[in-house]
Amino acid sequence: MTTRVYVQSEHFSDIKFVEVAEESSIAELLHAVAALMPSGTKASDLKLSVEDDEDEVACREATHVKHLRRHHGVRVHVHRCERIKVHVRFGSEVVEHLFLPASTIGRVRQWAGHKLSMAPDDIAEHVLQIAGTAEQPDIDTHVGSLAKCPECSVSFDLVPAHRING
Repeated sequence: MTTRVYVQSEHFSDIKFVEVAEESSIAELLHAVAALMPSGTKASDLKLSVEDDEDEVACREATHVKHLRRHHGVRVHVHRCERIKVHVRFGSEVVEHLFLPASTIGRVRQWAGHKLSMAPDDIAEHVLQIAGTAEQPDIDTHVGSLAKCPECSVSFDLVPAHRING
């Protein structure tokens, strides 16, 4: 049986997918994903992380694609960096943390809000905006998609979400 694996990476801005057999090894998956990368990218340079899964041991011990399945299917990130250093500025406060590249913007926003002692309702009314820009990535964007190797970092401002009053 084939499995559709949704892939994000530092090398492309859109979500891509590959179809591989559920019994495919992780090495076979990385080889299939490397075909999506710019020429010269080696599968051996890519590190795999599973969307919003901070259990690095489980991911490293996974031997087959079927071990990567979560409730939403198989969603992974491939990156040359093992961790992404994230800075979040809110007013005069700055918090930072190392995230796996497959951590979503939604997860980072929740972490930052808690770290900044915000109430859950207040967190929900704010979004992450890439520092120095007006770009507000979707909550399902992987933080690794916004950070390039070798810097392996990204900075955000936590800003109020646009409200539509009707």
